[in-house]
Amino acid sequence: MKAAFITGYGGADKVIVGEQPKPDIPSGHIRIAMKAASVNPIDWKTVKGDLKALFKPPFPLMLGSDGAGIVESVGADVSEFQPGDAVYFRCHKLDTGTFAEYFTLPAELVASKPKNMTFEQAAAMPLVGLTVMQALTEKGGMRAGDKVLIHAGAGGVGTFAIQYAKTCGAYVATTASKKRNDLLTELGADEIIDYHSQNIEDELADYDIVLDTLGESVHDASYKILKPGGVLVTILGIPDNETIADYKANFIVKWVARLYNRKMQKRAAKRKAVYKHHLMYASGAQLAEITGLIEAGKIKAILDSTYPLGQIKAAFERSMTGRAQGKIIIKID
Repeated sequence: MKAAFITGYGGADKVIVGEQPKPDIPSGHIRIAMKAASVNPIDWKTVKGDLKALFKPPFPLMLGSDGAGIVESVGADVSEFQPGDAVYFRCHKLDTGTFAEYFTLPAELVASKPKNMTFEQAAAMPLVGLTVMQALTEKGGMRAGDKVLIHAGAGGVGTFAIQYAKTCGAYVATTASKKRNDLLTELGADEIIDYHSQNIEDELADYDIVLDTLGESVHDASYKILKPGGVLVTILGIPDNETIADYKANFIVKWVARLYNRKMQKRAAKRKAVYKHHLMYASGAQLAEITGLIEAGKIKAILDSTYPLGQIKAAFERSMTGRAQGKIIIKID
């Protein structure tokens, strides 16, 4: 089968599209004929070697973390899916390879594709959807009536986060350039801060949750707008100690992570706020909840661009610019 992979770390030019063995189907797994997959920053960060402190996978390393397709075959002990079913999914964080003609994963991580979405639209949902749902509800404790700031609302995570927070009954502010205002208003944002000409600390106050998709550069300003006890949830930076342990990192990495997280928590405490890091985990059950929201018309996909598998290097380069409006999709035939 054709697949995208690397044999060593480097830039986008290291990505190879070539032949790889078609995956087997262990018990409890399903094999999917892939139709589309989405490009996420974790993909090109993996190519660059940014994650090698957490795990050292064998080469060749298959790329791609989520996607959509049609069930081709099912393994023993799988009853919830049948060949021909249209599905979408996010794989386990160490089990990548969705930029390929076929992909195999545990059935428990898979959900039925929303009926009102194409495969390309559905492929845009799993990683960002699960990230947002878990970050805002499990880490942020979001409830109806909360005030939530979402940084970079026009990005892949941001466009989903605005819709999801509004669906849950939150008041939503977001940051973006002024040219994104029409899109963000359409998605439901109550307040849009132009980061070129406005400072969030001058415009916002008494927020319950900040979702950080940009990094430490926005933390100080974010703490200024949080009410006492408010939560900053970041999806960037060094993961917490529990997550690091899942990767079986060495003791030096664990020690650095412990020091870093202690520093970040102390910084938040000085502002009477709470700092939390979130790294998404795969869940077919949660993805099924997202399917329900999509089919009810409460969440839609925002696509920036679509590339064929043979142009994956260009797709990675587009993602690396940080200028994508919505998700970048790889179409697989």
